[in-house]
Amino acid sequence: MKIVILSSFAQDVGCWLRAQYLGNSLKDHKVSYIGPFKKTWMFMLDMLFSLPINFFKVLFTKADVMIAVKPFPNVTWPLLIKKLFGTKIIVDIDDLDHGYRKGIVSEISKRLIRPFPKYFDLVTYHNNNLLKHIVNDLRVDRKKIYKLDQGVDFGVFNYKLKDALLKNKFKDKKVLLYTGHLNIASDLDDILKAVSLLKKDYVFVVAGGGPLEKEFKRLAKELKVNAFFTGYLDRKDVARYLSIADVCLVYYKDNLVNLYRCSMKLRECLAMEKKVVCNDVGDLKEFKEFTYQSGSDLKEFSEMIVKALKSRDKRNIKGRKYIEKKYDWKIIGSKFSKRLKIL
Repeated sequence: MKIVILSSFAQDVGCWLRAQYLGNSLKDHKVSYIGPFKKTWMFMLDMLFSLPINFFKVLFTKADVMIAVKPFPNVTWPLLIKKLFGTKIIVDIDDLDHGYRKGIVSEISKRLIRPFPKYFDLVTYHNNNLLKHIVNDLRVDRKKIYKLDQGVDFGVFNYKLKDALLKNKFKDKKVLLYTGHLNIASDLDDILKAVSLLKKDYVFVVAGGGPLEKEFKRLAKELKVNAFFTGYLDRKDVARYLSIADVCLVYYKDNLVNLYRCSMKLRECLAMEKKVVCNDVGDLKEFKEFTYQSGSDLKEFSEMIVKALKSRDKRNIKGRKYIEKKYDWKIIGSKFSKRLKIL
């Protein structure tokens, strides 16, 4: 089966990563991509300018199945046209995207998305709250919905990876680590505030870049956090930085949009057998047994970091085994491949 995957967002966003992980997991099929722009443009204009490009490429690309990751018009509209020629089409919904913005921008985003998923042959999701949204708000028939979990590529995030040279870069300091794209979905501001409450015997490594990087650097300086920002990294370099972490930090603000997310970074940190400090919002609750979990109070979160640094228990090892069993992309892709064959 020939499969083509499109990403609504640019290559510097997690949407593109999910597209690649999905494609790499479908070993039984011939997979190719219609790639987005390399970087997000100001005001997300890349999505507008990619629309005519995607129309042209989709119409002149042969495929049995085409998959859109995120249901924005720059990928859904071309695929709906392609459906008229007999191609099966799938849309993956992995966030409540309009929830990141307010007012007229949020409303426009909602209206651009809402009418179209119900016309796709299959709609995938990774969070049970998203299932409710897809059924109740987007009016998609339950028979056309499939749970496609958020997984980990263990070929990249290998817990046996060690990077002595990188570790030496930070000498004798304890390394606290945050990974992620620094955009509107990042809650790094609250993490910086929590880290600022610690004694200064650490270095806080922020592995990743994005449009809010300068703003977060300014905040780190203002809070007197001993922070090191790597800038944009590819997956292999993210894994290298993860390999040197003493504790990884994951935090979701207690708001509506975070109830619809599944943390890729938490799964990757546990796959690397790292101690993870997180709060208990949304999807993060599932991992309570394997993480150092606090409430959303920043002082409480800060105290949990100290506890994790001192702890010698083995919950991170149990966490890695749990991720291997349930969230390995090889397993997820194999199951999805069977579903594709009866599409």
